[in-house]
Amino acid sequence: YHALGGATSEAAKAAKNAAFSGCVTAMSGGTINDGCVSLILSKVLGMSVVLGGMAFKVPQIIKIHKNKSVAGVSVSQYCLELVVSAITLSFNYHLQAPFSTYGESAFILAQNILIVLQIRHYGQISMGTFLPAVAAYIAVVAFLFSDAGRDMELQVPQCDLQLGLSSCKLSSARLQHCLQAISTLVMIASRIPTINSNFQTKEVSNLSIVTWGLNFAGASIRVFTTLRELPDERVLLAAFIISAVLSLIIILQITAYGGKKKDKVKGKGKKE
Repeated sequence: YHALGGATSEAAKAAKNAAFSGCVTAMSGGTINDGCVSLILSKVLGMSVVLGGMAFKVPQIIKIHKNKSVAGVSVSQYCLELVVSAITLSFNYHLQAPFSTYGESAFILAQNILIVLQIRHYGQISMGTFLPAVAAYIAVVAFLFSDAGRDMELQVPQCDLQLGLSSCKLSSARLQHCLQAISTLVMIASRIPTINSNFQTKEVSNLSIVTWGLNFAGASIRVFTTLRELPDERVLLAAFIISAVLSLIIILQITAYGGKKKDKVKGKGKKE
């Protein structure tokens, strides 16, 4: 049994690599079929997400720096995103997954750290509050990447939906698997404060439509790549679909509320 994957995942991984190599060889010889086209397209799109992750939050970082303000930027959202990124990275690290399948998480984590530092600076959060939170986060990340974090198991209820609650019983599940599953809920929780704040304040001047557009595009691409390469991973698929929908909502808010603010500024200018 190896880390999180075990012999089954190793065999599946080898089969997928063989299928991809076979597609490349076939296409090099002039033979093209729909299965190979979609597989190679999935690989290319997946790598594009990783490359896009290198600059994913840069527009947001630049906008905050330019405005010298974090109005409309939710600190809880970015703190929760730091947790999600750490869970994703540690899970794939222990699984020894190819970097191309999750690499954007590493770049997004680094950029989210910069945004949190900007929030602390421009939001004037005291060091007495900030430093303990940083120490706690470092401790959690260190545990997630440790052997103890990899091997720790929890007793969780397992139920048969057809038989109802009477079929529920406790079974062992690895902590990393549980965290990967609940990271979807954490991701949703990280978006809700921003969406709610936007509805209440109509303040979106510090939200970058480019960043959220990339977020929407990246999540949409991952929906396709998951359907093509990991059709049985329903939790991952649900996470990407929900991420795409919530990102689209924020894009619509930026478009709607940003336009209204510009109209107000123009109206004031004409009166003067």
